[in-house]
Amino acid sequence: MSWDVVAADERIRWTSEPLRRVGPLRFGMTAEEAEQALVGELVPSPWRRVRPHYGSVVSSEFNLPRVPALAAVTAYFDAGRLVGVAFDARRGPQVFLNGLPLVGRVPSELVADLTAHADTHDVYLQHTQLGDLASEELGFFGSTQRAGDVLLTRAMLVDSRWAERIGDHSETYLPTAEWRDRMW
Repeated sequence: MSWDVVAADERIRWTSEPLRRVGPLRFGMTAEEAEQALVGELVPSPWRRVRPHYGSVVSSEFNLPRVPALAAVTAYFDAGRLVGVAFDARRGPQVFLNGLPLVGRVPSELVADLTAHADTHDVYLQHTQLGDLASEELGFFGSTQRAGDVLLTRAMLVDSRWAERIGDHSETYLPTAEWRDRMW
C-alpha cells in the first residue's frame, strides 16, 4: 500500500456547487457521461470494476493517469445516475467549496474553516456518531483517511436526495464504505 500524498500544488483543482456539481461532474449524469467528462484529467480504473453496494447503487473508481493503479475519485451511481463523488485524501483532486479546500487537509483545520464558513453563511454542520463532519445543505460528508502516521481529510459530495440524513449513519444513503470502512 502506498502512503504517497500528492502535494497541494500538484493536485487537480475542482470547484463545486453544493448539491449540483463538482468539477466536470454534474449530479444526474450517467456513468458514460461521467467517464467522458473526466477525459484528460482522470482515467477509469484499469480493472474497470463496478462495485455493487445496495439496491441499485454501484460505484466506479477513477485514477490519476500517472498512478493508474490507485483510485483518486470514487463515483457513486444510483439507478444509473451520478449521486455522489468521494475524493481520496492522498491523491484526489482538491475540491473547493466557496473557495474552501476540502481534501487532503489536517482535520482540525478543515473543521475550523468549515465552522467559520457555516457561521457566516447560515449553514448547519453536524458531527456524526463517529465524529465525522456533515451538512445536508452542502451535500457534504467529511471523514479522515490515513497517510502514514497522519490523518488527512477525505470528502464526499452528494446530490440533494443523498444529502438527506447525510450525518446520521443509521439513516444515511451513503454506502458503508464511506463511513464505516474508512477507506484506508
